Amino acid sequence: MLIDGGTSSAISQSPYWWDARDRGQDQPLPSGAVDVAVIGSGYTGLCAALRLARAGVQVLVVEAGELGEGGSTRNGGMVSGTLKVSHPQLVKTYGKERADRIFFEAQNSVLFLEKLISENAIDCGYRRYGMYFAAYAPKHYDDLAREAEQLDALGVETRMVAKADQRRELNSDLYFGGRVTTFAGGLHPARYHAGLVRACREAGVRFVTRCRVEAMKKEAGQFTLTTAKGTVRAGRVVVATNAYTDGGLSWFKRRVIPIGSYIIATEELDPGRLRALIPGERMIQDTKRNLYYYRLSPDGRRMIFGGRTSFRPISVLESARRLRLSMAEVFPSLADVGVTHSWTGNVAFTFDSLPHLGSHEGVHYALGCCGQGVALMSHFGNCLAGDILGTGEESAFAFNPIKTVPGYTGNPWFIPVIGEYYRFLDWLDRPSRS
Repeated sequence: MLIDGGTSSAISQSPYWWDARDRGQDQPLPSGAVDVAVIGSGYTGLCAALRLARAGVQVLVVEAGELGEGGSTRNGGMVSGTLKVSHPQLVKTYGKERADRIFFEAQNSVLFLEKLISENAIDCGYRRYGMYFAAYAPKHYDDLAREAEQLDALGVETRMVAKADQRRELNSDLYFGGRVTTFAGGLHPARYHAGLVRACREAGVRFVTRCRVEAMKKEAGQFTLTTAKGTVRAGRVVVATNAYTDGGLSWFKRRVIPIGSYIIATEELDPGRLRALIPGERMIQDTKRNLYYYRLSPDGRRMIFGGRTSFRPISVLESARRLRLSMAEVFPSLADVGVTHSWTGNVAFTFDSLPHLGSHEGVHYALGCCGQGVALMSHFGNCLAGDILGTGEESAFAFNPIKTVPGYTGNPWFIPVIGEYYRFLDWLDRPSRS
């Protein structure tokens, strides 16, 4: 536990969510060919595998680590249909018709997630809590208000909250008001993942873990995957590795920018004490470029607090110390509480800040959640399965192939520089508190 700024090896360096993770049983690679090989066992891969298996397709999921070891069980469990790129920016780049399709498909991914959870009886504590965007500076409040007008015109329910009324949503003096979006929710990410694994197993999906794909080639209409456990042949391949793309997937690795994010979970606290800080139990995200995001745990007994505390690799003990200070900046009354879990994970960004799905040389992919992947990447997995099944569905995100830039090999060496620049811009935006 981390208390009063001290560090201890007793703190868990695994995600708080992992107590509920389905690690599954390891299985051997099949000796014969399979219809579809899915690389990656996160939300995208599982949702693709589930739909395919229920359509009678023989599906093998290969995972480099343990089931869901990547972002799917490391994230904050926040569910929304928002994108990093605003609707006006989409209109400017792609025209109104395409922009509307992209925007509403992202929004509707929340409905897909809710239906998936309901139909498969997944016990993951999902609830439509809503999200509060906290303005870090007065100009940020004005930006949120302009966006609220745009969202209202698109039929998205929002509500501005003035600083004087903010304590009804967020009991903190750090921010200058904010905006509520009701079409958002929260869940326990590992329990959601475990529910998908269970549904896949029941549908006949086969899983092989600790089986990194080292090379992939296509000959005579069939793919051969060379893995750490041997080779496997497949008629079709799905790449669903997102921020953990490596090994023999170099084309895809060059198109994803992995950025670290860090999260802590506090010791158990009185639920009333925590509800007094976030009265509506909403998901919270502030407007800094180097943002904080936080929420109550599904059982209401812990604060889950995350942020980009560093753009260079640091230990999770150091990130716990930094995040604990950040949490106390937002909630001074939590300055004396202990931290039981501290962890990190990668978020997949792209060079145009949009998620993508499509195919490359016959390989289907969905990559680049850009920090908004719980609902959208689940939906994308379903879309990839529909593409393989030839259902004729078309995603608005499939029209624009994912791109890279010359010289980029998958190592985001430039991120520390950009991160410090963003930190400077956040400092400029913040008014003097004297």
